[in-house]
Amino acid sequence: MNSETKLVFFDLDGTLVDGMEYIYQHLWEYFGVDKAKTREVLRQYITKEVSYSDWVQNDVKLLQAAGATKRGILDAIMTLHPMQGAIATIRALQERGYKIFVVSDGIDLVVEAVYGDEAKNLFEAVFINRYQFDESDKLIGATPTQYDMEHKADCIKDMIQKYGANVKNCVFVGNNENDVQAALIAGTSIAFNSKSEKLVEVATHHVESKDLFDILKFIN
Repeated sequence: MNSETKLVFFDLDGTLVDGMEYIYQHLWEYFGVDKAKTREVLRQYITKEVSYSDWVQNDVKLLQAAGATKRGILDAIMTLHPMQGAIATIRALQERGYKIFVVSDGIDLVVEAVYGDEAKNLFEAVFINRYQFDESDKLIGATPTQYDMEHKADCIKDMIQKYGANVKNCVFVGNNENDVQAALIAGTSIAFNSKSEKLVEVATHHVESKDLFDILKFIN
């Protein structure tokens, strides 16, 4: 174990990215997907009638039926932007010796659209659902992340093992209910503008701010 290795894990929607609350809802509304169908897809996943992988594929089918293409999805998310202070925060953490990870059940195009080519310099790795397109930009499928809504904590455990880090040198930053287990695992956890009272309860720190730079005072 390398006691000097330091890792930070960020949620994406509402943490590193501002301008929307939930990427799937954002896309459903943009493409005019029937709300009854989206509710049914979510119900099936929440009640465990389908796996997370099946839920991702069902979401793709809804977007396919609505005519979603890569260009269309990029147009839908063009209003999104980095959370205020996000890039400066990441660079400051890198200067302190941290490796930066994104662990999200969102989609890869958001990282591509919001952070562009700079993403490869900012992030050690991005664990996220990846959409697939054919030569005509038509959405044809998705590869689900292995670290879905219920398994973000597993990402932290796996990276601790891979990098030989000590859990006390691992930080997690998130904002919603699906971040609770990851917050419980990390040595330091920060609920950033949290929409979940439970996350606020279990996190080491709670930051109410629209400037991500404000989390730095809680990270050594």
